Amino acid sequence: MTKTQNRGRPSKDTNTSNYYIIKDPLMEPFYISKDATNFTVMEKTISTRGFAGKKTKSKEVERVVGYYSSFKNALSKIAKEKFHDNPGEYNSVKEYINSWNEVKIGLETILNKIEL
Repeated sequence: MTKTQNRGRPSKDTNTSNYYIIKDPLMEPFYISKDATNFTVMEKTISTRGFAGKKTKSKEVERVVGYYSSFKNALSKIAKEKFHDNPGEYNSVKEYINSWNEVKIGLETILNKIEL
């Protein structure tokens, strides 16, 4: 009797030891999902749009920000996203740089904890 061979990409199995979710208060509203092949940066948002753009009840949804081959690259993307979430305009270059340094220090704090 011949052995049946499955074709295509294997399904996502969250019960294996190769699947992790990494959350940290410094990364909120983002978190990292790790599977056997990559790191996925996810963002939790509140959606108020329904079908055809109509308003609906707000519900929490998750958005894929990107797929990364290393943990460090995933953290860098989160830092950039958090920096660009800062609202408003800046009155000086110094104010802009201070805002970026605040996000960068948060990222370095996480990296120092895990010693990458």
